Parts: sequence; structure tokens; C-alpha cells
Amino acid sequence: MQLKIGISCYPTVGGSGILATRLGLELAKRGNEVHFITYERPVTMHGMDQENVMVHLVSVVEYPLFKYPPYTVALGSEMIRVSEQYGLDLIHVHYTIPHATAALLARMVTGVPYMATIHGSDVTIMGEDPSYRPVNTFSIESADRLTSVSQYLAKEARERLGVRKEIAVIPNFVDPDAFSPPNSEAAAHGDNQATIIHVSNFRPVKRVQDIVEAMGIVVKEIKDARLILVGDGPERHKTELLVDRLGLQKNVRFTGYRRDIPPLMRCSSIFVLSSESESAPLTLLEGMSCGLPVVSTRVGGVPEIVSDGENGFLVPPYSPNMIAEKILELGNDDELRRRLGAAARKTVLERFTAKMVLPQYEKLYRELMK
Repeated sequence: MQLKIGISCYPTVGGSGILATRLGLELAKRGNEVHFITYERPVTMHGMDQENVMVHLVSVVEYPLFKYPPYTVALGSEMIRVSEQYGLDLIHVHYTIPHATAALLARMVTGVPYMATIHGSDVTIMGEDPSYRPVNTFSIESADRLTSVSQYLAKEARERLGVRKEIAVIPNFVDPDAFSPPNSEAAAHGDNQATIIHVSNFRPVKRVQDIVEAMGIVVKEIKDARLILVGDGPERHKTELLVDRLGLQKNVRFTGYRRDIPPLMRCSSIFVLSSESESAPLTLLEGMSCGLPVVSTRVGGVPEIVSDGENGFLVPPYSPNMIAEKILELGNDDELRRRLGAAARKTVLERFTAKMVLPQYEKLYRELMK
């Protein structure tokens, strides 16, 4: 059964928007008609067009009376317009604030059902803020189907927001062909046994400075160790100052935001994540898919992906010393690094690909149509 599906998300480099875009493109490949409804073209679709995919931009009116233009109302109106013009079967919203509320308004007008996927801070930070919680919780509870990207986040939704509705846990996924290991053993394990990579939006929750502090320890033993920091955000300047203070300018490279993440992964040997909170980080799966062993903090939904000592290492949050210890353990043991990296790739192939994940969404779509 081919469907006409509306998808609303943030079109930026955040995990929820990237997952929503990947999902929409995969659904379109399977013959479904997909309509992205958002304020600009999703960043991962720039420069590309695909059959069965349309993008509808939300127009927000600037008016002197509005200190904050009412995007939720404009988004709901665009959902209504697209639903009526193209005969949508359902709308799938990612990150509930404000997308679920807009979809609820649209359903009241058109009757088109909506499914909501919670991704992280729409529950754990913004979602439980008193400014948003009552409407956010009601919009989540009112969804025709509700999903979460991890068991941890589903539990948080129940405990923090009081959500009683059934939550289907459907994990994030990556393209294992795009995020693949190097073609040769030499490329994978030549002179980069201590090349560490981290990818994030440099928000405080990512604690990127903990990785830099860990590098200050690592270079005392492996002087040519390198750290590649990919991304940009509010903590970048502080992180650059720390690099200067620790004298790590030759060991740490800031790339800024990049589209060519897979090649950077393939030039690395260890993936590091130092967050104090995570729901189900996409960058973690991307690194694992490239065959990189992982050193990550044991937070949120990460233990649902990483098994300590099997496909990577888990350490407590706020522990640069332990991050350094595990980096050194991997950097000094070629066989351990290869074994954990191969296991990381195997984990992704078995559980976190479109082939494994899409049928779970399609099952819920079919239930909605009944």
C-alpha cells in the first residue's frame, strides 16, 4: 500500500531533523509520496532532488503586533493546505515542540491522523519546561501513534511528562553503505591508531571540553595523537581557548560544520562521545557503522547501543581521566581496536539500518490506515 505522508521536522543538522529526512527519503524510494513541511529545505537535502519527494515551506508573517511570530499556527495552516491539496494519508512529526501541536490543530480541521516521534530534549529539557509542558504533553498524548528513539527516552516521557499513551520504541538508523569502513586494512590501521573523532553541535550538554582534557593526558604517552572536532556551536570558543591553554594546537583540529562526515570517520580510529545526556545519538551509530570502536559516556540510551568491552567502552560522565584511559587502551592495542571496531559495524548491520528499522514505522502507518 503506497501512502502520501507529510513529515515535519527541524531542517537543521540536529539528529531529529537528519533522522526525519533520512526516513522520508527511504519511504520515497519505496514508492510512497513524501511531503516535507517545514520552514526551509532540510539541510541534508541541499543540492539533491528525489522522485516522490516534495518540500513545502511554511510562511510566517511578520507583523508589528507580534514580538514572536506564531510559527505553530503557520505550520498547522500549511499542514492543512498540503493535506487538502495532496490528499495526505497521515502526518509524521519529529521533535514534538511545536510540530505535534501543529499536527493536532491540522487534524482538528482535516481529520488527517498524525504520528509523533520524540527525540530527546523535547522530553528531557524543553519538553518539561513549565512554558511548554502542558501543551506539549497534551499534543503527545493526542497523537494517533507515538514513538521514541530509545527505551530510555520512552521511560523519561512517562516519568517527566506523565505520558500514559503506548510508546513504540523504534531506533535511529544509518546508511551502512554511506557510512562504511575504509576499503583496506592499511587505510584503516596505518598511522592513525590514535586519531580520535568527535561530531556534535557543541552544546554544553555535549561536554566537548572533557575530550580536550582527555587529549591533554593522551598526548603525554602518544605524542602524535590527533583529535578531530567536527561541528560548531555555542561551546566552540571555550573549547578553542582550552586547546590553547593546554598547548594542544598541533594535536586538535576544528573542522566546523562539514557535509563529508564519512571520509572524516574513515580517516579516524576511535570515536568519542562525552555527553552528560543523550537519547540515541546518530553520530554514535555513524561512527560505529564506519567500523570505529567507541568510547562514550554511559548516559541515556547509549547503553542500548554500546555494550561495554564488546563494541566499545562506556565510562561515567564528567570523567576525562577515564576517557583518556580508554583511548590509550585502544590506541596501544591494534587487535583490540580492530575487534571492537568490527563488532561495532556488526551491531549497526544487525539492528540500525533502514532495512531493519523502516518496517517498524511502516507497520504503524498501516495500523493508522485501518
